[in-house]
Amino acid sequence: MTKTGAWMLAGMLAVTAAVSGCGAGDGKKADEGGSKTAPPVDTKTVAKGMPNKFEPPVKLSTASFNYGVPKFAQGDDMNNNPWTRYLKETAGIEVNTVWDGPRKELEQKLNLMMASGDIPDFFLATPDQFAQLNKAGLLQDLTDVYKNFATDNIKQVMKDAGPEPLEAATIGGKLMGLPFTGVAKESVPVVWIREDWMKKLGLSAPKTMNDLLAISEAFTTKDPDGNGKNDTFGLSLDKDISIINGFLNGFHAYKGIWIKDKDGKLVYSSTLPEMKTALVKLQDMYKAGQIDKEFGVKDSPKVNESFGSNKLGIYYGALTAGFAPLSVQTPKVRWLPFAVPSIDSQPAKLQHGLNIFSGFWVVKKGVKNPEAVLKMADIWLQLFYLNTKSDIYDKYNDSKGIAHWTNAPVKIYKPFKNAEISVHLETLLKSSTKADDAALAKLTPEERGEYARILEYRAGTSDSWKEASRSDSWGSGPIINNVYLKENRFMPDQFITVPTASMVSKKANLDKMELEMYTKIILGAPLDSFDTFVKDWKRLGGDDITKEVNEWYSKK
Repeated sequence: MTKTGAWMLAGMLAVTAAVSGCGAGDGKKADEGGSKTAPPVDTKTVAKGMPNKFEPPVKLSTASFNYGVPKFAQGDDMNNNPWTRYLKETAGIEVNTVWDGPRKELEQKLNLMMASGDIPDFFLATPDQFAQLNKAGLLQDLTDVYKNFATDNIKQVMKDAGPEPLEAATIGGKLMGLPFTGVAKESVPVVWIREDWMKKLGLSAPKTMNDLLAISEAFTTKDPDGNGKNDTFGLSLDKDISIINGFLNGFHAYKGIWIKDKDGKLVYSSTLPEMKTALVKLQDMYKAGQIDKEFGVKDSPKVNESFGSNKLGIYYGALTAGFAPLSVQTPKVRWLPFAVPSIDSQPAKLQHGLNIFSGFWVVKKGVKNPEAVLKMADIWLQLFYLNTKSDIYDKYNDSKGIAHWTNAPVKIYKPFKNAEISVHLETLLKSSTKADDAALAKLTPEERGEYARILEYRAGTSDSWKEASRSDSWGSGPIINNVYLKENRFMPDQFITVPTASMVSKKANLDKMELEMYTKIILGAPLDSFDTFVKDWKRLGGDDITKEVNEWYSKK
Protein backbone atom coordinates (compact mmCIF):
# COMPACT_ATOMS: atom_id res chain seq x y z
CA MET A 1 0.00 0.00 0.00
CA THR A 2 1.24 3.49 -0.77
CA LYS A 3 1.90 5.98 1.98
CA THR A 4 -1.21 7.97 1.06
CA GLY A 5 -3.30 4.83 0.95
CA ALA A 6 -2.02 3.85 4.37
CA TRP A 7 -2.94 7.26 5.76
CA MET A 8 -6.46 6.95 4.37
CA LEU A 9 -7.28 3.34 5.03
CA ALA A 10 -4.97 1.61 7.49
CA GLY A 11 -6.72 0.58 10.64
CA MET A 12 -10.13 2.15 9.89
CA LEU A 13 -12.08 -0.77 11.30
CA ALA A 14 -9.64 -1.24 14.17
CA VAL A 15 -9.81 2.43 15.07
CA THR A 16 -13.60 2.40 14.88
CA ALA A 17 -13.69 -0.40 17.44
CA ALA A 18 -10.99 1.17 19.57
CA VAL A 19 -12.54 4.61 19.88
CA SER A 20 -16.17 3.51 20.21
CA GLY A 21 -15.55 1.45 23.34
CA CYS A 22 -16.34 -2.14 24.20
CA GLY A 23 -19.52 -2.61 26.17
CA ALA A 24 -19.04 0.79 27.74
CA GLY A 25 -22.62 0.92 28.89
CA ASP A 26 -21.86 -1.42 31.80
CA GLY A 27 -21.35 -0.09 35.30
CA LYS A 28 -23.96 2.66 35.03
CA LYS A 29 -24.92 2.90 38.70
CA ALA A 30 -22.34 5.55 39.47
CA ASP A 31 -23.98 8.41 37.57
CA GLU A 32 -23.84 10.81 40.51
CA GLY A 33 -27.05 12.58 39.69
CA GLY A 34 -26.55 12.97 35.97
CA SER A 35 -29.77 14.52 34.69
CA LYS A 36 -31.43 13.52 31.44
CA THR A 37 -32.27 17.16 30.73
CA ALA A 38 -29.24 19.00 32.07
CA PRO A 39 -26.54 20.22 29.66
CA PRO A 40 -24.24 17.24 29.05
CA VAL A 41 -20.97 18.88 30.03
CA ASP A 42 -19.49 22.26 30.78
CA THR A 43 -18.19 23.44 27.42
CA LYS A 44 -16.62 26.67 28.64
CA THR A 45 -13.32 27.16 26.90
CA VAL A 46 -10.13 28.69 28.23
CA ALA A 47 -9.37 30.03 24.75
CA LYS A 48 -9.48 33.82 24.91
CA GLY A 49 -12.22 35.30 22.75
CA MET A 50 -14.04 32.03 22.05
CA PRO A 51 -17.68 32.53 23.03
CA ASN A 52 -19.55 29.96 25.06
CA LYS A 53 -22.23 30.20 22.40
CA PHE A 54 -22.06 31.96 19.07
CA GLU A 55 -24.67 34.71 18.75
CA PRO A 56 -25.99 34.89 16.12
CA PRO A 57 -25.46 31.21 15.30
CA VAL A 58 -22.60 30.23 13.01
CA LYS A 59 -23.88 28.32 9.99
CA LEU A 60 -21.44 25.90 8.35
CA SER A 61 -21.76 23.32 5.59
CA THR A 62 -19.82 20.06 5.50
CA ALA A 63 -19.63 16.63 3.89
CA SER A 64 -18.87 13.49 5.87
CA PHE A 65 -18.33 9.77 5.63
CA ASN A 66 -20.05 7.10 7.67
CA TYR A 67 -18.46 4.19 9.47
CA GLY A 68 -20.78 1.52 8.12
CA VAL A 69 -22.68 1.17 11.41
CA PRO A 70 -26.21 2.26 12.47
CA LYS A 71 -26.02 5.95 13.37
CA PHE A 72 -29.56 7.38 13.55
CA ALA A 73 -32.37 6.86 16.00
CA GLN A 74 -35.92 6.78 14.63
CA GLY A 75 -36.83 10.17 13.19
CA ASP A 76 -33.24 11.44 13.06
CA ASP A 77 -31.10 12.10 10.00
CA MET A 78 -27.73 13.61 9.15
CA ASN A 79 -28.96 17.15 9.87
CA ASN A 80 -31.18 16.35 12.82
CA ASN A 81 -29.59 14.16 15.48
CA PRO A 82 -28.27 14.52 19.05
CA TRP A 83 -25.02 16.09 17.90
CA THR A 84 -26.52 18.69 15.55
CA ARG A 85 -29.12 19.59 18.14
CA TYR A 86 -26.54 19.93 20.90
CA LEU A 87 -24.21 22.08 18.81
CA LYS A 88 -27.05 24.39 17.83
CA GLU A 89 -28.61 24.70 21.28
CA THR A 90 -25.43 24.84 23.36
CA ALA A 91 -22.72 26.26 21.11
CA GLY A 92 -24.65 28.25 18.53
CA ILE A 93 -23.26 26.22 15.63
CA GLU A 94 -25.63 25.04 12.90
CA VAL A 95 -24.07 22.33 10.73
CA ASN A 96 -25.61 21.44 7.38
CA THR A 97 -24.25 18.17 5.97
CA VAL A 98 -24.63 18.33 2.20
CA TRP A 99 -23.51 14.74 1.63
CA ASP A 100 -22.94 11.68 3.78
CA GLY A 101 -21.81 8.30 2.55
CA PRO A 102 -19.04 5.67 2.33
CA ARG A 103 -15.47 6.93 2.60
CA LYS A 104 -14.41 6.23 -0.99
CA GLU A 105 -17.59 7.80 -2.37
CA LEU A 106 -17.04 10.86 -0.21
CA GLU A 107 -13.51 11.18 -1.57
CA GLN A 108 -14.82 11.04 -5.14
CA LYS A 109 -17.60 13.52 -4.37
CA LEU A 110 -15.17 15.97 -2.79
CA ASN A 111 -12.83 15.65 -5.77
CA LEU A 112 -15.67 16.79 -8.02
CA MET A 113 -16.44 19.68 -5.68
CA MET A 114 -12.79 20.66 -5.64
CA ALA A 115 -12.66 20.66 -9.44
CA SER A 116 -15.48 23.19 -9.50
CA GLY A 117 -14.08 25.22 -6.61
CA ASP A 118 -17.40 24.86 -4.77
CA ILE A 119 -16.38 23.10 -1.58
CA PRO A 120 -18.15 22.88 1.81
CA ASP A 121 -17.19 25.28 4.58
CA PHE A 122 -15.24 22.56 6.38
CA PHE A 123 -14.60 18.86 5.85
CA LEU A 124 -12.07 16.05 6.23
CA ALA A 125 -9.57 16.11 3.37
CA THR A 126 -7.25 13.24 2.51
CA PRO A 127 -3.53 14.10 2.39
CA ASP A 128 -3.65 14.31 -1.41
CA GLN A 129 -6.73 16.53 -1.33
CA PHE A 130 -5.13 18.65 1.38
CA ALA A 131 -2.12 19.34 -0.84
CA GLN A 132 -4.30 20.07 -3.88
CA LEU A 133 -6.60 22.41 -1.96
CA ASN A 134 -3.67 24.34 -0.58
CA LYS A 135 -2.05 24.65 -4.00
CA ALA A 136 -5.34 25.95 -5.40
CA GLY A 137 -5.55 28.59 -2.68
CA LEU A 138 -8.87 27.27 -1.36
CA LEU A 139 -7.88 26.78 2.29
CA GLN A 140 -8.18 29.10 5.25
CA ASP A 141 -4.92 29.71 7.10
CA LEU A 142 -5.53 28.37 10.61
CA THR A 143 -2.24 29.47 12.18
CA ASP A 144 -3.70 32.28 14.27
CA VAL A 145 -7.00 30.46 14.71
CA TYR A 146 -5.19 27.55 16.37
CA LYS A 147 -2.91 29.86 18.37
CA ASN A 148 -5.83 31.89 19.71
CA PHE A 149 -8.61 29.34 20.06
CA ALA A 150 -7.20 25.83 20.57
CA THR A 151 -8.17 24.67 24.05
CA ASP A 152 -5.93 22.81 26.46
CA ASN A 153 -7.83 19.63 25.56
CA ILE A 154 -6.97 20.01 21.88
CA LYS A 155 -3.36 20.97 22.54
CA GLN A 156 -2.88 17.92 24.76
CA VAL A 157 -4.18 15.61 22.04
CA MET A 158 -1.81 17.16 19.52
CA LYS A 159 1.09 16.86 21.95
CA ASP A 160 0.34 13.20 22.64
CA ALA A 161 0.12 12.48 18.91
CA GLY A 162 3.72 13.59 18.48
CA PRO A 163 5.06 16.52 16.46
CA GLU A 164 4.53 14.91 13.05
CA PRO A 165 0.74 15.47 12.57
CA LEU A 166 0.91 19.23 13.10
CA GLU A 167 4.08 19.37 11.01
CA ALA A 168 2.29 17.54 8.21
CA ALA A 169 -0.56 20.07 8.40
CA THR A 170 1.87 22.98 8.17
CA ILE A 171 2.81 24.24 4.70
CA GLY A 172 5.21 27.11 4.22
CA GLY A 173 5.14 27.85 7.93
CA LYS A 174 1.34 28.12 7.98
CA LEU A 175 -1.08 25.70 9.62
CA MET A 176 -3.53 24.89 6.86
CA GLY A 177 -5.55 22.15 8.54
CA LEU A 178 -6.28 20.43 11.83
CA PRO A 179 -4.95 16.87 11.93
CA PHE A 180 -7.53 14.17 12.55
CA THR A 181 -5.20 12.54 15.06
CA GLY A 182 -5.12 8.74 15.22
CA VAL A 183 -3.93 5.88 17.42
CA ALA A 184 -0.83 4.79 15.50
CA LYS A 185 1.47 5.32 18.49
CA GLU A 186 -0.51 3.31 21.03
CA SER A 187 -1.08 0.63 18.39
CA VAL A 188 2.57 -0.29 17.92
CA PRO A 189 3.04 -3.99 18.66
CA VAL A 190 3.56 -5.86 21.86
CA VAL A 191 4.39 -9.55 21.67
CA TRP A 192 1.55 -11.89 22.72
CA ILE A 193 2.43 -15.43 23.87
CA ARG A 194 0.12 -18.31 24.81
CA GLU A 195 0.25 -18.69 28.57
CA ASP A 196 -0.90 -22.32 28.61
CA TRP A 197 1.95 -23.37 26.32
CA MET A 198 4.46 -21.41 28.40
CA LYS A 199 3.27 -23.08 31.60
CA LYS A 200 3.28 -26.56 30.14
CA LEU A 201 6.86 -26.18 28.93
CA GLY A 202 8.06 -24.31 32.01
CA LEU A 203 9.05 -21.18 30.10
CA SER A 204 9.71 -17.77 31.63
CA ALA A 205 8.80 -14.32 30.34
CA PRO A 206 11.07 -13.17 27.49
CA LYS A 207 13.41 -10.35 28.46
CA THR A 208 15.63 -10.51 25.38
CA MET A 209 15.20 -11.49 21.76
CA ASN A 210 17.18 -14.66 22.44
CA ASP A 211 14.65 -15.55 25.16
CA LEU A 212 11.85 -15.13 22.64
CA LEU A 213 13.67 -17.18 20.03
CA ALA A 214 14.04 -19.96 22.60
CA ILE A 215 10.29 -19.86 23.27
CA SER A 216 9.61 -20.06 19.53
CA GLU A 217 11.85 -23.12 19.26
CA ALA A 218 10.18 -24.79 22.23
CA PHE A 219 6.70 -24.13 20.83
CA THR A 220 7.80 -25.79 17.60
CA THR A 221 9.68 -28.84 18.91
CA LYS A 222 8.21 -29.74 22.31
CA ASP A 223 4.57 -30.46 21.45
CA PRO A 224 2.99 -27.65 23.54
CA ASP A 225 -0.55 -28.72 22.59
CA GLY A 226 0.11 -32.29 23.74
CA ASN A 227 -1.38 -34.03 20.72
CA GLY A 228 1.76 -36.03 19.93
CA LYS A 229 2.13 -34.39 16.52
CA ASN A 230 4.70 -32.03 15.07
CA ASP A 231 2.10 -29.46 14.03
CA THR A 232 2.73 -26.24 15.97
CA PHE A 233 4.74 -23.17 15.05
CA GLY A 234 6.41 -20.46 17.06
CA LEU A 235 6.15 -17.22 15.11
CA SER A 236 3.09 -15.92 13.24
CA LEU A 237 3.79 -14.71 9.71
CA ASP A 238 1.59 -13.77 6.75
CA LYS A 239 2.20 -13.56 3.01
CA ASP A 240 2.35 -9.75 3.03
CA ILE A 241 4.99 -9.73 5.80
CA SER A 242 2.67 -7.28 7.56
CA ILE A 243 2.38 -8.70 11.07
CA ILE A 244 6.02 -8.99 12.10
CA ASN A 245 7.09 -5.35 12.26
CA GLY A 246 7.63 -5.84 15.98
CA PHE A 247 9.97 -8.76 15.32
CA LEU A 248 11.95 -6.73 12.79
CA ASN A 249 12.06 -3.77 15.18
CA GLY A 250 13.64 -6.07 17.76
CA PHE A 251 16.62 -6.25 15.37
CA HIS A 252 16.49 -2.44 14.91
CA ALA A 253 15.15 -3.05 11.41
CA TYR A 254 12.22 -0.99 10.14
CA LYS A 255 10.04 -1.93 7.22
CA GLY A 256 9.01 0.63 4.65
CA ILE A 257 9.60 3.91 6.49
CA TRP A 258 12.05 6.81 6.23
CA ILE A 259 14.42 7.38 9.14
CA LYS A 260 17.38 9.65 9.86
CA ASP A 261 20.91 8.43 9.24
CA LYS A 262 23.98 9.55 11.19
CA ASP A 263 24.29 12.62 8.94
CA GLY A 264 20.71 13.73 9.57
CA LYS A 265 19.44 12.77 6.12
CA LEU A 266 16.52 10.46 5.44
CA VAL A 267 17.13 6.90 4.27
CA TYR A 268 14.72 4.14 3.31
CA SER A 269 14.74 1.73 6.22
CA SER A 270 14.15 -1.46 4.25
CA THR A 271 17.50 -1.12 2.50
CA LEU A 272 19.64 -0.90 5.64
CA PRO A 273 21.92 -3.72 6.94
CA GLU A 274 19.75 -4.32 10.02
CA MET A 275 17.00 -5.63 7.74
CA LYS A 276 19.35 -8.24 6.31
CA THR A 277 20.24 -9.39 9.83
CA ALA A 278 16.57 -9.81 10.71
CA LEU A 279 15.86 -11.70 7.49
CA VAL A 280 18.74 -14.08 8.19
CA LYS A 281 17.09 -15.00 11.48
CA LEU A 282 13.69 -15.44 9.83
CA GLN A 283 15.27 -17.75 7.27
CA ASP A 284 16.82 -19.81 10.07
CA MET A 285 13.46 -20.01 11.84
CA TYR A 286 11.73 -21.11 8.65
CA LYS A 287 14.30 -23.84 8.04
CA ALA A 288 13.82 -25.01 11.62
CA GLY A 289 10.05 -25.31 11.13
CA GLN A 290 9.20 -22.42 13.47
CA ILE A 291 7.26 -20.62 10.71
CA ASP A 292 4.29 -22.13 8.90
CA LYS A 293 5.48 -23.56 5.57
CA GLU A 294 2.32 -22.15 3.96
CA PHE A 295 2.75 -18.56 5.18
CA GLY A 296 3.35 -17.42 1.59
CA VAL A 297 -0.28 -18.07 0.66
CA LYS A 298 -1.94 -16.91 3.89
CA ASP A 299 -3.16 -13.38 4.45
CA SER A 300 -3.76 -12.03 7.95
CA PRO A 301 -7.31 -13.45 8.31
CA LYS A 302 -5.98 -16.89 7.40
CA VAL A 303 -3.23 -16.54 9.99
CA ASN A 304 -5.90 -15.66 12.54
CA GLU A 305 -7.62 -18.94 11.75
CA SER A 306 -4.39 -20.70 12.68
CA PHE A 307 -4.74 -19.23 16.17
CA GLY A 308 -8.17 -20.82 16.37
CA SER A 309 -6.82 -24.20 15.31
CA ASN A 310 -4.14 -24.00 18.02
CA LYS A 311 -1.20 -23.93 15.63
CA LEU A 312 0.55 -20.69 16.64
CA GLY A 313 1.98 -19.47 19.92
CA ILE A 314 3.61 -16.05 19.33
CA TYR A 315 1.91 -13.01 17.81
CA TYR A 316 3.08 -9.43 17.38
CA GLY A 317 -0.08 -7.37 17.73
CA ALA A 318 -1.50 -4.10 19.07
CA LEU A 319 -2.53 -3.53 22.67
CA THR A 320 -6.13 -4.35 21.69
CA ALA A 321 -5.22 -7.73 20.16
CA GLY A 322 -6.78 -9.44 23.17
CA PHE A 323 -10.16 -8.23 21.90
CA ALA A 324 -9.44 -9.28 18.32
CA PRO A 325 -8.16 -11.50 16.93
CA LEU A 326 -7.07 -13.47 19.99
CA SER A 327 -10.20 -13.75 22.13
CA VAL A 328 -12.28 -14.23 18.98
CA GLN A 329 -10.17 -17.14 17.78
CA THR A 330 -9.18 -18.64 21.15
CA PRO A 331 -11.86 -17.60 23.69
CA LYS A 332 -10.69 -20.17 26.28
CA VAL A 333 -6.99 -19.34 25.98
CA ARG A 334 -5.11 -16.60 27.81
CA TRP A 335 -2.31 -14.89 25.91
CA LEU A 336 0.20 -12.78 27.85
CA PRO A 337 1.56 -9.50 26.42
CA PHE A 338 5.20 -8.48 26.73
CA ALA A 339 7.26 -5.51 25.62
CA VAL A 340 9.00 -6.22 22.32
CA PRO A 341 12.49 -7.53 23.21
CA SER A 342 15.72 -6.44 21.57
CA ILE A 343 18.54 -8.48 20.10
CA ASP A 344 21.10 -6.42 22.06
CA SER A 345 21.41 -3.89 24.88
CA GLN A 346 19.67 -1.17 22.87
CA PRO A 347 15.89 -1.18 23.57
CA ALA A 348 13.70 -1.95 20.59
CA LYS A 349 11.95 1.07 19.09
CA LEU A 350 8.58 0.44 17.48
CA GLN A 351 7.85 1.87 14.07
CA HIS A 352 4.66 3.67 13.14
CA GLY A 353 3.34 5.86 10.37
CA LEU A 354 1.97 9.37 10.52
CA ASN A 355 -0.34 9.46 13.53
CA ILE A 356 -3.49 10.63 11.75
CA PHE A 357 -6.79 9.02 10.83
CA SER A 358 -7.63 9.60 7.15
CA GLY A 359 -6.47 13.20 6.88
CA PHE A 360 -6.95 16.79 7.97
CA TRP A 361 -9.93 18.96 8.89
CA VAL A 362 -9.82 21.92 6.51
CA VAL A 363 -11.79 25.17 6.34
CA LYS A 364 -12.70 26.94 3.11
CA LYS A 365 -10.87 30.21 2.64
CA GLY A 366 -12.93 33.18 3.73
CA VAL A 367 -15.31 31.30 6.01
CA LYS A 368 -16.47 33.48 8.86
CA ASN A 369 -15.67 32.14 12.34
CA PRO A 370 -13.28 29.31 11.38
CA GLU A 371 -12.69 28.93 15.13
CA ALA A 372 -16.07 27.14 15.26
CA VAL A 373 -14.27 24.05 13.93
CA LEU A 374 -12.00 24.09 16.98
CA LYS A 375 -15.06 24.62 19.18
CA MET A 376 -16.62 21.47 17.72
CA ALA A 377 -13.37 19.54 18.20
CA ASP A 378 -13.27 20.52 21.87
CA ILE A 379 -16.93 19.58 22.39
CA TRP A 380 -16.16 16.20 20.80
CA LEU A 381 -13.36 15.58 23.27
CA GLN A 382 -15.56 16.51 26.21
CA LEU A 383 -18.59 14.48 25.19
CA PHE A 384 -16.80 11.46 23.80
CA TYR A 385 -13.70 11.08 25.95
CA LEU A 386 -14.01 13.13 29.12
CA ASN A 387 -17.65 12.61 30.03
CA THR A 388 -18.29 10.44 33.13
CA LYS A 389 -22.11 10.31 33.02
CA SER A 390 -23.77 7.19 31.62
CA ASP A 391 -26.91 8.96 30.43
CA ILE A 392 -24.80 11.38 28.41
CA TYR A 393 -22.79 8.49 27.03
CA ASP A 394 -26.02 6.85 25.84
CA LYS A 395 -27.30 10.05 24.27
CA TYR A 396 -24.21 11.16 22.41
CA ASN A 397 -21.99 8.11 22.03
CA ASP A 398 -23.66 4.74 21.89
CA SER A 399 -26.96 3.18 22.91
CA LYS A 400 -29.10 0.29 21.74
CA GLY A 401 -26.76 -0.46 18.86
CA ILE A 402 -26.79 3.11 17.53
CA ALA A 403 -23.38 4.73 17.19
CA HIS A 404 -24.42 8.32 17.83
CA TRP A 405 -20.78 9.39 18.09
CA THR A 406 -20.29 8.94 14.36
CA ASN A 407 -22.53 12.00 13.80
CA ALA A 408 -20.08 14.37 15.49
CA PRO A 409 -19.11 16.80 12.69
CA VAL A 410 -15.48 17.10 13.88
CA LYS A 411 -13.49 14.36 15.55
CA ILE A 412 -9.91 13.97 16.72
CA TYR A 413 -8.82 10.77 18.45
CA LYS A 414 -6.91 10.69 21.72
CA PRO A 415 -3.65 8.96 20.74
CA PHE A 416 -3.44 6.88 23.96
CA LYS A 417 -7.09 6.49 24.89
CA ASN A 418 -7.01 2.69 25.17
CA ALA A 419 -3.70 2.62 27.02
CA GLU A 420 -4.88 5.29 29.45
CA ILE A 421 -7.67 3.06 30.76
CA SER A 422 -5.12 1.01 32.67
CA VAL A 423 -3.74 4.19 34.25
CA HIS A 424 -7.17 5.25 35.44
CA LEU A 425 -7.93 1.79 36.84
CA GLU A 426 -4.54 1.06 38.37
CA THR A 427 -5.23 2.27 41.92
CA LEU A 428 -8.67 0.66 42.02
CA LEU A 429 -7.34 -2.70 40.79
CA LYS A 430 -4.54 -2.68 43.34
CA SER A 431 -6.98 -2.18 46.21
CA SER A 432 -8.13 -5.16 48.26
CA THR A 433 -11.66 -3.76 48.38
CA LYS A 434 -14.11 -2.93 45.63
CA ALA A 435 -14.21 0.71 44.58
CA ASP A 436 -17.01 2.80 46.09
CA ASP A 437 -19.40 5.00 44.14
CA ALA A 438 -17.27 8.11 44.65
CA ALA A 439 -14.26 6.44 43.04
CA LEU A 440 -16.33 4.97 40.22
CA ALA A 441 -17.84 8.39 39.54
CA LYS A 442 -14.45 9.63 38.36
CA LEU A 443 -14.29 7.02 35.61
CA THR A 444 -15.85 7.18 32.18
CA PRO A 445 -18.71 4.75 31.45
CA GLU A 446 -16.33 2.61 29.41
CA GLU A 447 -13.81 2.51 32.23
CA ARG A 448 -16.48 1.54 34.77
CA GLY A 449 -17.54 -1.30 32.51
CA GLU A 450 -13.93 -2.41 32.03
CA TYR A 451 -13.32 -2.34 35.78
CA ALA A 452 -16.44 -4.42 36.49
CA ARG A 453 -15.51 -7.07 33.94
CA ILE A 454 -11.92 -7.31 35.18
CA LEU A 455 -13.24 -7.95 38.71
CA GLU A 456 -15.57 -10.63 37.34
CA TYR A 457 -12.66 -12.22 35.50
CA ARG A 458 -10.49 -12.17 38.60
CA ALA A 459 -13.30 -13.80 40.57
CA GLY A 460 -13.54 -16.60 38.03
CA THR A 461 -17.11 -15.78 37.06
CA SER A 462 -16.24 -14.76 33.51
CA ASP A 463 -14.32 -16.70 30.88
CA SER A 464 -13.53 -13.53 28.96
CA TRP A 465 -10.04 -12.22 29.59
CA LYS A 466 -9.92 -9.56 26.89
CA GLU A 467 -10.59 -6.58 29.16
CA ALA A 468 -7.96 -7.77 31.63
CA SER A 469 -5.52 -8.37 28.77
CA ARG A 470 -5.62 -4.65 28.02
CA SER A 471 -6.11 -2.93 31.37
CA ASP A 472 -5.13 -5.20 34.26
CA SER A 473 -1.70 -4.86 35.85
CA TRP A 474 -0.30 -7.61 33.60
CA GLY A 475 -1.99 -6.27 30.45
CA SER A 476 -0.85 -4.48 27.34
CA GLY A 477 -1.93 -1.03 28.52
CA PRO A 478 0.75 -0.86 31.23
CA ILE A 479 3.36 -1.91 28.64
CA ILE A 480 2.45 1.07 26.46
CA ASN A 481 2.35 3.46 29.43
CA ASN A 482 5.15 2.21 31.65
CA VAL A 483 7.64 1.02 29.04
CA TYR A 484 7.07 2.47 25.59
CA LEU A 485 5.97 5.94 26.68
CA LYS A 486 8.38 6.35 29.57
CA GLU A 487 11.32 5.17 27.48
CA ASN A 488 10.16 6.82 24.23
CA ARG A 489 10.30 3.57 22.31
CA PHE A 490 8.77 4.97 19.14
CA MET A 491 10.26 5.21 15.66
CA PRO A 492 7.96 7.44 13.57
CA ASP A 493 8.17 7.60 9.80
CA GLN A 494 9.88 10.90 9.03
CA PHE A 495 8.37 11.31 5.56
CA ILE A 496 5.05 12.95 6.35
CA THR A 497 3.90 14.56 3.14
CA VAL A 498 2.24 13.37 -0.06
CA PRO A 499 4.18 11.06 -2.40
CA THR A 500 6.92 12.61 -4.50
CA ALA A 501 6.81 12.48 -8.29
CA SER A 502 9.10 9.45 -8.44
CA MET A 503 7.06 7.69 -5.77
CA VAL A 504 3.94 8.08 -7.87
CA SER A 505 5.56 6.54 -10.92
CA LYS A 506 7.95 4.00 -9.40
CA LYS A 507 7.07 3.09 -5.83
CA ALA A 508 4.48 0.42 -6.64
CA ASN A 509 7.04 -1.64 -8.57
CA LEU A 510 9.67 -1.09 -5.90
CA ASP A 511 7.25 -2.23 -3.18
CA LYS A 512 6.46 -5.39 -5.16
CA MET A 513 10.17 -6.09 -5.59
CA GLU A 514 10.70 -5.55 -1.86
CA LEU A 515 7.98 -8.01 -0.84
CA GLU A 516 9.33 -10.62 -3.25
CA MET A 517 12.79 -10.19 -1.71
CA TYR A 518 11.48 -10.73 1.82
CA THR A 519 9.58 -13.85 0.83
CA LYS A 520 12.39 -15.41 -1.18
CA ILE A 521 15.00 -14.92 1.52
CA ILE A 522 12.75 -16.33 4.24
CA LEU A 523 12.09 -19.35 2.01
CA GLY A 524 15.84 -19.93 1.61
CA ALA A 525 17.23 -17.76 -1.19
CA PRO A 526 20.91 -16.80 -0.92
CA LEU A 527 21.47 -13.95 1.50
CA ASP A 528 23.19 -11.86 -1.14
CA SER A 529 19.69 -11.53 -2.63
CA PHE A 530 19.26 -8.69 -0.18
CA ASP A 531 22.31 -6.86 -1.54
CA THR A 532 21.03 -7.37 -5.07
CA PHE A 533 17.65 -5.95 -4.02
CA VAL A 534 19.27 -2.84 -2.54
CA LYS A 535 21.25 -2.20 -5.74
CA ASP A 536 18.19 -2.76 -7.94
CA TRP A 537 16.00 -0.64 -5.65
CA LYS A 538 18.39 2.29 -5.98
CA ARG A 539 18.85 1.82 -9.73
CA LEU A 540 15.15 1.44 -10.56
CA GLY A 541 13.97 4.59 -8.81
CA GLY A 542 15.06 4.44 -5.18
CA ASP A 543 17.86 6.94 -5.67
CA ASP A 544 15.46 9.35 -7.37
CA ILE A 545 12.95 8.96 -4.55
CA THR A 546 15.64 9.41 -1.91
CA LYS A 547 16.78 12.63 -3.58
CA GLU A 548 13.23 14.00 -3.68
CA VAL A 549 12.53 12.97 -0.10
CA ASN A 550 15.61 14.78 1.16
CA GLU A 551 14.85 17.85 -0.93
CA TRP A 552 11.49 18.02 0.85
CA TYR A 553 13.06 17.28 4.22
CA SER A 554 15.70 20.00 3.88
CA LYS A 555 12.95 22.57 3.29
CA LYS A 556 10.74 21.30 6.13
